[in-house]
Parts: sequence; C-alpha cells; structure tokens
Amino acid sequence: MTDHDSAFGRDPWYPISWTFRSLMWRVAATIAAAVVWMSFILLYLAFWAHGFSWFQDVAIGVVAFLALIGGVVAIWVSFGLRLVRRWTEA
Repeated sequence: MTDHDSAFGRDPWYPISWTFRSLMWRVAATIAAAVVWMSFILLYLAFWAHGFSWFQDVAIGVVAFLALIGGVVAIWVSFGLRLVRRWTEA
C-alpha cells in the first residue's frame, strides 16, 4: 500500500494532480530565479563592479550563471526523481 492509497482512497487521478501541483511551483521557481538572477547581475555590474576589469566582470557573470543553472537543475532533478518513484509505484 502506498502513501497516496490510504490518504485518497485509491484515487486513480492522484498521481496526475500531484504532478501538476509539483510542476506549478517548480515552473514558478525557475522563472523567479531567472528574474532575480538577471536583476542581481545588472545591479551588481551597474553599482558595485567598478574596481574590476572587463574580464573579471565576465567571470563573475559566468560563475553566477552557473550557480543559477545548478539551482534550477537541482529543483528539476528532485522533481524527476519523485515523478519516477510515484509513477513506478502506481
């Protein structure tokens, strides 16, 4: 017996509804992360990066972009692993 069998009385649509609910916040988090990242980089380059050379500015942007990609990948990998586990249990 899986955890969603007892909580929802063997509702066959429960895995799908869980998938859409989980998908919605991950899409929102991805969009928000991209907007926050772009805002931070633009503000940083405009106000706080005056002592750096052009190459250092580019390196800071690349490292910040890789951090953004790492965070977004972690969000979606956790979704994928949960999705695989839920769909293989059903």
